[in-house]
Amino acid sequence: MDFNEMVGRLVVVDKSEEKIMSSDNIEIYQAIKVFKNKIKCNRCGKVTTKERAKLPYDNYYCPKCIVLGRVSTLNNLVHVIEDNHFNKVDEILTWDGKLSKFQEVCSNELINIIGKNTEHLLWAVTGAGKTEMLFKPIAEALRKKFRVAIASPRVDVCNELYPRLDKAFKEIDKILLHGRSEEVYRYTQLVVCTTHQLLKFKEAFDVLIIDEVDAFPYVNNKELLFATKQAIKKTGTLIYLTATPSNELAKKIKRGNISISYLPMRFHQNALPTIKVEFTNNWWGFILQGKLDTK
Repeated sequence: MDFNEMVGRLVVVDKSEEKIMSSDNIEIYQAIKVFKNKIKCNRCGKVTTKERAKLPYDNYYCPKCIVLGRVSTLNNLVHVIEDNHFNKVDEILTWDGKLSKFQEVCSNELINIIGKNTEHLLWAVTGAGKTEMLFKPIAEALRKKFRVAIASPRVDVCNELYPRLDKAFKEIDKILLHGRSEEVYRYTQLVVCTTHQLLKFKEAFDVLIIDEVDAFPYVNNKELLFATKQAIKKTGTLIYLTATPSNELAKKIKRGNISISYLPMRFHQNALPTIKVEFTNNWWGFILQGKLDTK
């Protein structure tokens, strides 16, 4: 197995593979911890009854994260400590666009938290240009030799983000990871992936950005929240992106547990229209006549 495949990762290996245990940088964990009536998966953090997780010969597997490949008591999880070994590039940011003055404020706030052990929310309306506001903060992180990941709950969002980031950071080695991606994993400084793919990482990222943090299946998903905490370094910067903060994020904001950048307007800087509610009591009658009420 290539050593780089295990850097910052949780790689499932057969317990019989002794040859991987020769380096000081390698950490080895039980894949499945067995209790009296239950088992706990150390990849996804989920607890399952022994009855549901049973395999022959008193072995057990985790049914919760089997979509990522089976992990069982026959396996270990191997992790090589992230050492941020990246090649120097001449030009990091190859994007030549311009931000509005309001976007610039949010972008600078993000730059200021890069490298700090903190959580930050970029709360901006749909169409505000959240991706463009990330370019300079990501460039700052890459300049510091940090490893960066942008994760989204949705495959289509990842597929949309990747070419934009590829164009903005042409010289930076990067990879796109999701269940339908064809590229084989390799060690890169910039990663775009689905939030489920974070289950395969451990303390890998100095900066982790979660896009559409309000979207299914991420919101209120304990498994994916576990994956997020596991994938980021203990000293890492965690950034959330959303147009509609969840109740949990709203509570964090209210308690002052998370810093925030807020942009309530789109790039054209016009205010969003205010919705007005109008009452009409005979709308069905109009529809039966093939008409619409003027309201």
